[in-house]
Amino acid sequence: MALEIVSNTIEENSMVNGKTVTDLRVGMRDENRVNVFLDGKFAFSLTIQQVADFKLKRGTILSEVEIAKIQKASNFGKLFQRALEYALSRPHSEREIRDYLKRKKMKREIEQKRYDGFLERLKNDSDYAERVKEIRANVREKNKKISERDFTEDNRFEYVGRAKTGLPTKPGAGISEEDIEAVIAKLCDLKIIDDENFARYFVENRNQIKGTSEKKLRTELKNKGISEAIIASVLSEDEFGEKIRDDKVEIQKMIEKKRRRGYDDAKLTQYLARQGFSYDLIKESLRSVSEDVDDVI
Repeated sequence: MALEIVSNTIEENSMVNGKTVTDLRVGMRDENRVNVFLDGKFAFSLTIQQVADFKLKRGTILSEVEIAKIQKASNFGKLFQRALEYALSRPHSEREIRDYLKRKKMKREIEQKRYDGFLERLKNDSDYAERVKEIRANVREKNKKISERDFTEDNRFEYVGRAKTGLPTKPGAGISEEDIEAVIAKLCDLKIIDDENFARYFVENRNQIKGTSEKKLRTELKNKGISEAIIASVLSEDEFGEKIRDDKVEIQKMIEKKRRRGYDDAKLTQYLARQGFSYDLIKESLRSVSEDVDDVI
């Protein structure tokens, strides 16, 4: 009897202090995410896998602690999805992805500061609050008219976009350094971040037609956070004993291109030196080109 009373008390407390999952809806913009409603109001969105992991269904009662945990998972899932899309847009180094996440972190902080200032002004400036109220009412009316527009003659709805208030809106959740490290770690585990593969891709594709010096490639890779060991590896000889990129070949590409643009030897020498080629190689290559021209003549 005592145990039954305790059990009933716990259940009652859950009902009072927690919230109930009242609906689960597939996202309108992303069908891979599910919008979760608590007590009839939208709370957060999750991936289908996260819904399964948290065993959410209509009628599930969540405590405040559970809600906070799920909200954190939701925020991380969105951040990881953005980072994944960026990482898959083309090969990136770890530093590039880390810098991308740091830019998002800074942007969120700026947006939050702006939004906090907006709320503070609403609270302390009654005239401003009244203007904001009017702006929102006007935009709601405009959007109502847009949604009520007749269909076109061929029975297709002509979407012209929704009107916006231009007022600050509540930004997404803040991004912490721990969030960034967790995203990086997950991308590394999935082998999506791989600095050696990135470096090989970069060397093989960087100015393949126009040409570029090994010195410049080294500098660019270093600026992208690639270690000296990986740089040395990707710029070494391939399995056939041939260099992946040869400065003698690369400089010829650049000389031919600049010659077509009317560069003389003096101007070419200055340009090639800025591109990282040694003076001896520049001198030898220009002399070789001149001899080839003389032979043709």
